[in-house]
Amino acid sequence: MGTSGLPDLINDRYEVGEVIGRGGMATVHVGQDVRLGRRVAIKILRPELAADETFHERFQREAHAVASLNHHSIVAIYDTGEIRPQGPDGVLRPYIVMEYVPGRTLRELMHGPGVTPEQAIEYMLGIMDALSFSHRAGIVHRDIKPANVKVTPDGSVKVMDFGIARAVEDTQAALTQSQAVLGTAQYLSPEQASGAAVDPRSDLYSAACVLFELLTGRAPFVGESSVAIAAQHVRDAPPAPSALNPQLPPAVDRFMERALAKDPRDRFVDAGQMRRALRELGGQLPGNLGATQPINVAHTADSHTKTLPAVGAGTPAAAVTAAGRSEDAEPTVSAQYGRFDDDAAADDPAPVAAPASASAPYERRRRRPLWVVPVVLLLVLALLVGGTVLGVRWWQDQQVEQVTQVSVPQVTGMDSTTAENTLRDARLNPTFTTQHSDSVPDKHVISMSPAAGTQVDQGSSVAVVVSEGPENVTVPNDLVGQSLDYARQSLQQAGLTAGPVSTVNSATVPHNVVLSTDPGQGASVARDSAVKLQVSTGKVTVPDVVGRSRAEAEQALRADDVRLNYDVEIRETEDAEAGTVLRQSAPAGSSVSQGSTITLTVARKVTPTPSPTPSPTNEDEPTTPAEPTDAAPQPTQPQPTQPQPTSRPTASRGGDG
Repeated sequence: MGTSGLPDLINDRYEVGEVIGRGGMATVHVGQDVRLGRRVAIKILRPELAADETFHERFQREAHAVASLNHHSIVAIYDTGEIRPQGPDGVLRPYIVMEYVPGRTLRELMHGPGVTPEQAIEYMLGIMDALSFSHRAGIVHRDIKPANVKVTPDGSVKVMDFGIARAVEDTQAALTQSQAVLGTAQYLSPEQASGAAVDPRSDLYSAACVLFELLTGRAPFVGESSVAIAAQHVRDAPPAPSALNPQLPPAVDRFMERALAKDPRDRFVDAGQMRRALRELGGQLPGNLGATQPINVAHTADSHTKTLPAVGAGTPAAAVTAAGRSEDAEPTVSAQYGRFDDDAAADDPAPVAAPASASAPYERRRRRPLWVVPVVLLLVLALLVGGTVLGVRWWQDQQVEQVTQVSVPQVTGMDSTTAENTLRDARLNPTFTTQHSDSVPDKHVISMSPAAGTQVDQGSSVAVVVSEGPENVTVPNDLVGQSLDYARQSLQQAGLTAGPVSTVNSATVPHNVVLSTDPGQGASVARDSAVKLQVSTGKVTVPDVVGRSRAEAEQALRADDVRLNYDVEIRETEDAEAGTVLRQSAPAGSSVSQGSTITLTVARKVTPTPSPTPSPTNEDEPTTPAEPTDAAPQPTQPQPTQPQPTSRPTASRGGDG
């Protein structure tokens, strides 16, 4: 048998360890889930309360409320069940298996090392995240306070204890059967303290009370009793934070004036709007503010979740004080996981004592002084008048709320910030979702519902869809080196299109094979974007080698970006230096197929023609006397010269030189 009459193993799965938290309604044990091998926290209803169906219902309500809230800033619920009676005098005790969260509560931090204003803003942003999520799920917490907010060692925030949470549509049932309200006095909203219907704005008021205490060292209202504090929430204005902490700037006073407004309609509309205001406020806080220390306020009521009598706006101060002094010292009916201070335990709940004049026996009335009757009559009359005034005001408010309608303004096409301001100025509550759009620019409104011009109740929600710009996709990484057909097909499968195709000569890449893309491979671009492709022509640009030496021309044709073959023809000429290229078969700059052969005509000096041998003349012959003849002298005939052979050009072929 485990501690406090508990079995060592619950439901054949959860090992029960030491107590890590106590409250008026339950105790919290550290545990081990033997099936999943993880550490858990097990919240078990106290045995003296387990026989009461009211506490069973409230305990199960917490499990049901949080089970639907899967959020990083809310303590998760893993399982729930009931422990069978242990022994003849035992009772059926429900339990909740929760996420185990290390760290300290805000209450422990405030009363320990303290919290700086910068940290306070960060913690509040975490609370707003949790409330925004729970409110969207239709759950109002109703007991936001420092003891119900856990700060983990890494600075994350966890909101816990949804023991008195209710669905939004069920918040009309704010009163218990004894006409009392549940909550913690220092953080009650005015509507919660007076027993009126609550909504998500009530949680925002309580959260503002927490921030007030984090920044100033005390709650907005303090007093001798919980009822007295609750009455202040209903009728009194809170002090300015700067009056308690002069280092705080006026922006904090303005923020609190709105966040702690008595009328919910004057507060922040939702947690999202309050979160944005908190971010702006954080930017206006001085950077040299130290940790806030608690202010010792005398006659401050305890900070436990209580059952309190409803407080009316017209209740006389004397009556409130009397009720406050007569309330039970520890009427705690709720406990939170994670509040480890010893004074968290509460006595059994007891009804709030009624004024003596209302409960005294009839026999004693004859012994009262004569002046008692007029005083009682005056009090009764005052209560009747006050009740009548409150009833008339309530009826008027209901009538105004029934007939007050507004026209939904047109915000389609606006940027999201302008759209939000426009809708809030019209006393409407915008909710935003995002969607990719090819036609609407980023952060601009795509659509809205209800449509512009629709008549709706003031405060109604307007669903606004905001563009995130075109949906981005990635250019495939395997296009270069592939065929053009393959590239086009790959782009289509990736949600893109093939744009203009350009061509370029290449000595190595075959015809119609992709050389490059624009944008490049792996780039993130909008869906359906056109990607430019550059492919090879399969041809090579012929370099200009005329006028170069044969060696230079051959080297140019063998270059990596050319790779052409060549033939060489020799031509004798006197007009160029020997070895100079006189002509190339393909013009410079023209395109030829890869590996083509270019014929180079190279100059060579002309070989000189040998001179003919001269014939002897008459002058070279000896003179002899002429013999006289009878014939007349004949003229000398010139001898024809023989033609000399000429040299023919030679040619050589080279592919590699």
